[in-house]
Amino acid sequence: MNHFAYRYLIFVSALCALTGSSVFSQTMQDSLKGKKIMREDIGVVKKLTVMPYVTISYNLQSGQAFPKSAQGVGYGFGIAFDFTEDKQPLGAYFDFAYQDMRASAKDGGCGQLTESNPIFASVPVTNYFSYALFEGFLKLQSEKTNGYFLIGASVGLVTTSLTARDSVIPSQQYSDWNSAVDPNTGKTIGNKFRVDIRAGIGVKLGYISGHQLVIEARIGYPVTNVIDNYSDFCNGSGASGPWRIVTLQVNAGLRL
Repeated sequence: MNHFAYRYLIFVSALCALTGSSVFSQTMQDSLKGKKIMREDIGVVKKLTVMPYVTISYNLQSGQAFPKSAQGVGYGFGIAFDFTEDKQPLGAYFDFAYQDMRASAKDGGCGQLTESNPIFASVPVTNYFSYALFEGFLKLQSEKTNGYFLIGASVGLVTTSLTARDSVIPSQQYSDWNSAVDPNTGKTIGNKFRVDIRAGIGVKLGYISGHQLVIEARIGYPVTNVIDNYSDFCNGSGASGPWRIVTLQVNAGLRL
């Protein structure tokens, strides 16, 4: 075979190699694009809905710290982030919120009768507790209904931890549990953090200016106490104990 034939064979071989490499590269790119699209299609989070809301709560406070349980109406607000589509059976749902959990009781504690006389008597008491909260839930819903269920927990940082006693003397008597210290242990009586187990149910109603109106009812049961190891002067036994809050709340929000 002459020298020209060798050059021709080398040229043809190189051309085939380049063509095959280009085809293989394009096939790999198409394959990767296909896989990327598939991963996007099967992603867990397909939609994010934001819902600002306002809250009215009914708070039940009880324990051994004070002689009587207390009840009261509080308020709050928050913003929820819903990572589920309509009719999606299971998804993530969480929010950031502020909740006021105040409650009052007649004869709920002791107050000083006069400034000059250190005699204590039963007086009305209001306990002010409020928290900045992060709440995380699993959201469960059916394809056939407009409602959904929430199951999760709440973690809060105390912003107000105060007891006001309506004593006979002109000024009220306050106890700030953020700074009050147990003389026996030297520890702060109030807890700075709050942990609740929470559950709720939501119903999607009509529309306001194109945004869906949602009503939620939630209940929170405390894992932690708001006060530990305290005894009011009016407690008959004098034994110290905890104080806890069970809260029932109704949220009204607009899905944006």
